[in-house]
Amino acid sequence: MTAAAASTAPREAWIDVAKGIAITLVVLYHAIMYLDEVGLAGALAPLNPLFDTFRMPLFFFMSGILAASAIRLAYRQLFRKRISLLLYLYIAWVTLQTLFLLALPPISPTGTPNATWASLVTLFVRPSPNLWFIYALPLFFTLAWLMRRWPPLLQIGLTAAVAVLFGSQLLHTGSPWDKMGKYLVFFIAAIYLGPMVRRLVPFVRWWHVVFFCVGYAGLVVVTTKLALTRVPFVLLVLSTLAVVVGITVAVVLARLPAFDFVRALGSRTLPIYLVHTLPMTALAAVLVAFDVQIGPAVATLLPPLLCAGAIMLALALHRQFHAIPGVFTVPVKSWVGSPKRDRDLVDSES
Repeated sequence: MTAAAASTAPREAWIDVAKGIAITLVVLYHAIMYLDEVGLAGALAPLNPLFDTFRMPLFFFMSGILAASAIRLAYRQLFRKRISLLLYLYIAWVTLQTLFLLALPPISPTGTPNATWASLVTLFVRPSPNLWFIYALPLFFTLAWLMRRWPPLLQIGLTAAVAVLFGSQLLHTGSPWDKMGKYLVFFIAAIYLGPMVRRLVPFVRWWHVVFFCVGYAGLVVVTTKLALTRVPFVLLVLSTLAVVVGITVAVVLARLPAFDFVRALGSRTLPIYLVHTLPMTALAAVLVAFDVQIGPAVATLLPPLLCAGAIMLALALHRQFHAIPGVFTVPVKSWVGSPKRDRDLVDSES
């Protein structure tokens, strides 16, 4: 299929379903994280790390599948078509979130400041812990473009080696650079494995989902119990299996009309990602300020409720402000390659 044909072909529903699954897990992760900071995540707090190998590998793999045609462009076109929007939104929303956090009472019970002005100066050196994904995509696009003439196996092999080094903490920065090092391989691999995945999708059946889900869950439990996650290649293998699980689940759910809402979420991942931590940090600050105490049973229900509420708020804000330049789009249309509908600009490659 030519690049032109690929750009006009309708996007497969399972891709958006997979992205919908990934963004929901990301939002749930942050809901548990912020509520756990104030001791109100209930029984879900210990489960949060178990999905570390699932959320972002799946997210980056789906982004890589959608990036395959873009890296064949001249870099100037690539920058205007994909990178300029992401870089602008990263700068704008890191600034907004920093100002928002500075205005809130401390979230930490110890009174540690929520943010510092220095984070605005170092946003490219020490990426935002909440918005680093938006910064990673331009970097990954650029690396993929620079390596585009290298043999695919060499690209995948080198980025897999980097993933192993960061996954085993032989390389460690204590910042989102660690996550970027672990997940670059999935973005690069998807660019070249995407056509094969698309060919296999029609053959996926429900029993594949059961088989891979049981296998993944079993391996996660074993590696966690035996503290094997820092053993070289363990995280990479688990994350690879998680991508297979995510894709097979997405393919099956995409065939069921009852799960169209997951596909809808997957077509709006960027506004959800940008907005969702704002209500979470505000709620955490209120809970700390009023020293709210809730029983474990009720606290266990809070993260899913906060997850759903944050997603609905993000979608509502997107509906309200998507037409205002500079909020979810670039403020100057000429910064991007060509006029497109908002959905294409915001979600096509994220």
